Amino acid sequence: MKKQKIKSRVEYIVMAGAVIVAVALVNYFSDKVFYRLDLTENRQYTVSDATKRVLKGLDDIVTVKAFFSKELPPETHITVNTVRDLLSEYKNIAGGKLRVTWEDPAGDEEAMGMAMSLGVPEIRLQTFKRDKAETMVGYMGIGIMYADKKESIPIVQNLPNLEYDLTQAIMKVKRSSAPKIGVLKSQTSDFIPPEISGRMNMGDEKTEKKFAPIFESFKRDYEVVAVDVSEGKPIDKEIRTLIVPNGDRFNDRALFEIDQYFMNGGNIIALVNATEVSFQYGPQGTIKETKLLEILEYYGVRVERNMIMDASCGQVQVPRNLGMFTINELLPYPYFIRITRSGFSESNPVVSAQSELMLGWASSLTLAPDTAGAHKVTAATLASSSEQSWEVTGNFDLSPQPNYQIPPKESMKPHAMAMYLNGAFKSYFNGKPVPPAKEKTSGEEEDSINKINLAGNDADRAVTPSNTSGNLVVVGDANFITSQNASGPNVTFMMNLVDWLSLDNNLISVRARTLKDKTINPNILEAGSAKPGVIRAINLLLMPILVVIAGIVISLRRREKIAAASGVSNTTSTQNISRKGSADE
Repeated sequence: MKKQKIKSRVEYIVMAGAVIVAVALVNYFSDKVFYRLDLTENRQYTVSDATKRVLKGLDDIVTVKAFFSKELPPETHITVNTVRDLLSEYKNIAGGKLRVTWEDPAGDEEAMGMAMSLGVPEIRLQTFKRDKAETMVGYMGIGIMYADKKESIPIVQNLPNLEYDLTQAIMKVKRSSAPKIGVLKSQTSDFIPPEISGRMNMGDEKTEKKFAPIFESFKRDYEVVAVDVSEGKPIDKEIRTLIVPNGDRFNDRALFEIDQYFMNGGNIIALVNATEVSFQYGPQGTIKETKLLEILEYYGVRVERNMIMDASCGQVQVPRNLGMFTINELLPYPYFIRITRSGFSESNPVVSAQSELMLGWASSLTLAPDTAGAHKVTAATLASSSEQSWEVTGNFDLSPQPNYQIPPKESMKPHAMAMYLNGAFKSYFNGKPVPPAKEKTSGEEEDSINKINLAGNDADRAVTPSNTSGNLVVVGDANFITSQNASGPNVTFMMNLVDWLSLDNNLISVRARTLKDKTINPNILEAGSAKPGVIRAINLLLMPILVVIAGIVISLRRREKIAAASGVSNTTSTQNISRKGSADE
């Protein structure tokens, strides 16, 4: 008996020791190897390859300080856990080049000063204790340091975009200077006559105001400048990407400066269409030829002289009289093209995860034949209208209507709305003289014009005949990123384009993964369709029905098991009774 007890104790000790060793090994390897299973759609919580490249490319230690208070409301715990998991994964991927520390500035003056110097503020949070609302102060920010540079995420609140923000901050402290992008100053005043524009003091600031979303959204990651080519000066070669808005007053010298910037290695995003919209007598559109269209066609993209209408479209508010009252009624407006997920190229990282883009009064794009064999480029369509879209030519009545004349389905097809060309381009001005900086106008003497041109050192300018690897993006809408039209998806689309051309697409996959539109697409050709109702009914009823069916199946199986067990028990009892009776006899 004693031997059995000793044996049992030895086995217990051995088993306990094995468990301790196993736990120790698991803890050791879990600290060295980080892994988690991500079952979310689009792998939302998996660190992207772009971030891995950035972290593995670190050549020196970058310090990340997470400033989070220990006492935070329960609803913030998911944020803290997400940040902790992400930083752990970053640390493991960086292989010792990323130092992560956690600080609670509450009651620690040194940590509080460090948080303040990094731009992480103390915030007020509302929580509920003992059935009443209370306000508390705390910290929920991240600071990133390298050498004498520092960046911060002041308040962690946008979890879907956390990886992008954190990776971007690490890249910013490691780079020597902010990349520069430019927006070409508009040389036309859309819908506003020049004399009225001058009275409104919209001269030099008009570009900054009109394209405020670019200047505001990009200033965190780039140095954004307005580029003026009206005086015939070369465009700064340090500008990595130049955004060229549509303009009908570009003269030959302005086009020359754009062309030479392109030939000297600059990237161009051209926002153009072939129509002009006027509201003087109601919304009307007319075709307007510009020199910018001519040079783009030379490069290989023809902006068609049309407007595209699409059954997948946005809506506009139209006033409607109801007796003594006036209400605003929402009407589908097929001139506002709504490009959805299926309209973006799946093979291009800049748009592969884009879910929506809204273009208004836009023109379609086609490839122009290179009859002279001037270029060696490849072209790709980035975004297209839906299969239920059609083109309209001539004069355009843009007034919203309750019913539009829909063409036959055989005349509908997708139209390219954004295109990308890459390769070796030849200059539009190759073999031509340099255009003068100042052209003669009525009332000006030729001698004074010549003095201005000589002062600009035009005699020393030479035409760069070609480039070797040019990047050109053309979008068939000149106004989708203006202050009036810059929706969230539109801004993201433009930011992805600029990042792609200026930062070698390192962060495109990170930012674009957060875009997911799951709304039911409005389509004027499916008005009155039962499809939205069916989808809603399925969402509301299917899951409860499945739960009920599963409950019934489980209940029936349990009853079958109970019945089977009861039958066995009854049979056994009967057999025992029979045996007892036989024994009694």
